[in-house]
Amino acid sequence: MSSTVLKHKRATLERIEKYISEIYFTDVNLFGRVDVKTPVPCKLFRSIAEKQTYQNFEGIKNGGFAHITEGEKFKPLWSQHWVKVVIPASLCAVENLYLHWDVSGAESMVCDDDGNVIQGMSHKRKEIKIRGHQSVGQDISLFIQVSCTGLFGAGLNGMINPPNPNQTYSLNKAHLFVRDPAKYEVYMDLSVLYEIAKESDDKTSLCYDALYTANDMINVITLNNHSPESYQQALAIGRNLLQRESNCGSSRDTIHAIGNCHIDSAWLWPYRETIRKVARSWSTTISMFEAGMPFNFAGSQVVQFSWVKQYYPKLFSALKAQVGKGNFTPVGGSWVEMDTNIPNAESMIRQFLYGQKFYREEFGVHSDILWLPDTFGYSGQLPQIMQICDIKYFLSQKLSWNLTNTFPHHTFIWKGIDQSKVLAHFPPGDTYESELKIKDVLKTVTNNKDKGRTHDQMLLFGHGDGGGGPTPEMIDRLDRISTITGMPQIVRSTPQKFFATVEKSSKMLCEWWGELYFELHRGTYTTHAKLKESNRVAEFWMTDIEFLASLDLNNLLGCSKIEEMWKAILFNQFHDILPGSAIEQVFIDAMEDYTNLLKLYNEEWEQIRAAILPDTKSFVVNPYNWPRTQVLTMNEDEEVLVEVPATYIGPVSLATTPNKAGAFVLEDGICLCNNVIKVIFSLEGRLRSLIHKPTGRECLEAGNFGNRFVIFDDIPLFWDAWDVMEYHVETRQEFHPKSIQVVESGPLRASVKISVPLGEHGDLTLIATVVTETPYVSFKADVSWRAAHKFLKVEFPLSVSATEAQYEIQSGLVSRPTHANTSWDSAKFEVSGHKWAYLGEPDFGVGLLSKSKYGYSAKHNCLTLSLLRSTKAPDGNADMDDHVIEYAVYPNSGPLYTSKIVQHSINFNHPLLLHTSSLNDRSVPRSKPALKPARLVNKTSLRVSSEDVVVQAIKKAEDGKGQIVRLYEPYGKSVFNVSVSHDLLKQAFCINAVERESSKSELPTKGNEVGPLRFKPFEIKTIYLELNLADDMTNGSSCKKAKLNDE
Repeated sequence: MSSTVLKHKRATLERIEKYISEIYFTDVNLFGRVDVKTPVPCKLFRSIAEKQTYQNFEGIKNGGFAHITEGEKFKPLWSQHWVKVVIPASLCAVENLYLHWDVSGAESMVCDDDGNVIQGMSHKRKEIKIRGHQSVGQDISLFIQVSCTGLFGAGLNGMINPPNPNQTYSLNKAHLFVRDPAKYEVYMDLSVLYEIAKESDDKTSLCYDALYTANDMINVITLNNHSPESYQQALAIGRNLLQRESNCGSSRDTIHAIGNCHIDSAWLWPYRETIRKVARSWSTTISMFEAGMPFNFAGSQVVQFSWVKQYYPKLFSALKAQVGKGNFTPVGGSWVEMDTNIPNAESMIRQFLYGQKFYREEFGVHSDILWLPDTFGYSGQLPQIMQICDIKYFLSQKLSWNLTNTFPHHTFIWKGIDQSKVLAHFPPGDTYESELKIKDVLKTVTNNKDKGRTHDQMLLFGHGDGGGGPTPEMIDRLDRISTITGMPQIVRSTPQKFFATVEKSSKMLCEWWGELYFELHRGTYTTHAKLKESNRVAEFWMTDIEFLASLDLNNLLGCSKIEEMWKAILFNQFHDILPGSAIEQVFIDAMEDYTNLLKLYNEEWEQIRAAILPDTKSFVVNPYNWPRTQVLTMNEDEEVLVEVPATYIGPVSLATTPNKAGAFVLEDGICLCNNVIKVIFSLEGRLRSLIHKPTGRECLEAGNFGNRFVIFDDIPLFWDAWDVMEYHVETRQEFHPKSIQVVESGPLRASVKISVPLGEHGDLTLIATVVTETPYVSFKADVSWRAAHKFLKVEFPLSVSATEAQYEIQSGLVSRPTHANTSWDSAKFEVSGHKWAYLGEPDFGVGLLSKSKYGYSAKHNCLTLSLLRSTKAPDGNADMDDHVIEYAVYPNSGPLYTSKIVQHSINFNHPLLLHTSSLNDRSVPRSKPALKPARLVNKTSLRVSSEDVVVQAIKKAEDGKGQIVRLYEPYGKSVFNVSVSHDLLKQAFCINAVERESSKSELPTKGNEVGPLRFKPFEIKTIYLELNLADDMTNGSSCKKAKLNDE
């Protein structure tokens, strides 16, 4: 006589948990029975070849090997080692044979006998199925490259710390086992049922259906002594709930399950390791496709595709085949998943220009989805940049990390500062590395903040950050959860299908205007100062070199190195490199890139100059559309005032001015002045007064000093290099100057030298300068920085009252509060900006210009520039160095839009340089004939009629046939009647930023003038100039041009 047992939920849940546990009772539970170790072991041999790279595979395979056993050690950190695993012929006919491989968490890459990369291994995946059993009677050999790093690097104590240089990895396990398919199927069923019972609402029948079904399955197996028939009976019981015949989703919600593998291009490991990570991860995915597993994979970051092509050509061929089948989807279109706070607009455009170019040439596709799941906040100019680069959709999830406020949407229309709109989606599961657990599935529906407006959500699955991607277990889970009655409907999908469905079916989506400010990781605006300075300088280098190269209209120079230079810059704008949140080796590599970039720049510069200015011994380059007056150094030590026209390349002209700069010693201080500003320092060197002479207005707050150097404790909650917390402002300590002396007294330049001891944290020497015809006072600080967990800033309390401050961003500006009225306001205690920040009233304001800094704050009337941090993880030596920091204070009468602060910030950041020729330097061969300077260097052959718009770039068109002029409106006002003229103008077109032929629309022209053109607020406009060239000057370049049509 049987009795009914009342099943207590907790006890039954734990019974199921222990029955499938990898830890508890494995001697008698199901987990311990699924896999059985073979009695015949595999044989292990270690390569003794000198070169252990994949590129030397043939040398590895045919070279010498030494026999090893479990326990073998591998070191040092970041090194590579090949192991040959031989599976005996006697096992070749065994079905479901696997190799278990564990090198104490080290990553490994498995290749077959022909060198085909077939799978990656790590602590997340320790097994590989042995294929190729058709070779009965012969041993099977696998070649495994062991990388001495874990999936997340090798931080001390296993955390996000500097790498442990003494890290050693041991071969813990290398054995063969046979998997019982029926037991494995029961194991997966029980795993899913356990999660349903645990995570589902216990007020629903589904929760208890899953609980009782799993319990019954365990009983039938146990009561039948684990016989083969008992497992089949258990599977039949499970099928009553886990229906596999049809989709039985119970709600209108549809979850689009998409595989992915976010791989940081450099982070807790150097980029050389990332190249191997990509091969390990993507080969795993491709092998799963080839095994018939049904899912779609989204691959992003074009540089990673290029690495596979360069270093793993066989794998790239297999990848292209899967792209052609629609299984592997290239998304993103950007060269890397870049930071969007720090790079300028032109850099962001080039991310897409070169990224989409690779996609078109290799796969014949153009991605219309920007894929930035892990970037630290998103510029308000990004929607326009996306639109002008033919990108319609945006995906991220990072704002789910917000520390203060919960972002109110998951699917919405994101509107940029110029009113451009894109469809944005943040997967409600708040992750890009789901393992397709029931918890993630349910959260994707319940956490959706746009219920009723959309019924489609995306769920991204696959191990990420350090790579890995989807696993077979995830696909097995997907098979089960996609057909469970009472669960949300889940379908295998692609990013394109998801966005197309949302665009078509969603209604009343809310709009979010402006930046997507990330309420965390604010310290990344400042960490690793020299890298950020190098990025700023390099971006200006490219402005000059492309302007010069654009004069090579007949392409006599052929293929330049400009694209190579851009790609070096773009790579280092990855969201863990430029923000400063990677290990030290990453920054050593990045600074080497900038050193090589400077070498390329100089070579390219001389090549172009020799061709287009063969007889010019010295010249200046002004790629901007306003004339410039500047003090320039001639003949090494002679300073002169020069005038340079707009958009000009040529010799300089001396300028004269009645205005002089001077330095005067007063009874109680020292005064620096010119015709615009008057600056007074105390006898100790404190900034006491800053007067705007045309209005007579004092810029500093009464009773306060300006240029105050302050240091704060900088100890975040966890993410050291990333975060500065709001409470840091409570630890403010000011450091006062100790001495001042005059070092220059005019007439072109007047300056003082000020000493500011920083105690145990370092030393600071400051040069404050006023220059004739320059409306700002500049500061140059030499800082020897040796602090730990401290934050150095400089403050300017101003005699200006405003509820908002303005900050330059990419080709525009953003306004942010100076108060903390709401939690959204108070969260913006540290913000990003580019070359300037501004605090102003309707008729007067003060700008703070920066030459290499990106972190600012504005509280009430005080503008603050963040200078240096001293974080210790993951780089223990970050910013421990000598630094040169330049900034300036610029008072202005009138509103911001008449201030010309954009022009002055560019002049300050990118002063004119006198370039001298190297006519006797034979290190740069002149293989091409010189161009005709009268035709191509007409000094002012290109002109822009208005200074209300700004030249962003002047470059050769990608098709090699025209010239590109890119302009933007910087202040947020409409500008009318702008014209662009060129002496050789034939025809003009408006074209998108990635220069697709299909985007061309003809512009009105009259003679050599294009226009009139209208610019909407913050609009970026790209103009393609087709020029009239003589027949003998249109022979074109031998360089292969990119296909820019829509083939």
